[in-house]
Amino acid sequence: MNAFAMLDALEDQAKEVLHPAIYVEPKDRSPESEDSRQATFVATMRRTAKACRVMAVPNGAKRSHWEAAKAKREGMAPGEPDTGISWADAPTARIEFKNGQKMPSEDQIKTLNWYHLRGHPVAVCRTAEGAIAWLASIGAPVRATHA
Repeated sequence: MNAFAMLDALEDQAKEVLHPAIYVEPKDRSPESEDSRQATFVATMRRTAKACRVMAVPNGAKRSHWEAAKAKREGMAPGEPDTGISWADAPTARIEFKNGQKMPSEDQIKTLNWYHLRGHPVAVCRTAEGAIAWLASIGAPVRATHA
């Protein structure tokens, strides 16, 4: 069995369950929205982690049918993580932000597993502090902050 067939077999087994090696920040009771949590992370990174590039993937945006069809033609894919973080000599890390209680959807789980099985660092985070601490733990040029 070649390497791609092995990855496909692993994906078939891992489609509905998040791979156990993927970091998931613990749930919390804060009422802050997912959007607000992600915006805080992006602002903090752009202010304090100049060696990193942060980009957002607006898959969850509300769209008309025409806008959704256009976005799909342009490459929008269901389940794509909210943010990508790049720095020198490293694969792009992917973070799916969630509010204090939600977990990733089935499409998000499939996509996070796909990236993980191909060597990309992925995580499910709820706070800017948690995301930055995770990035620091995988070698990103960031300084972990304390809440």
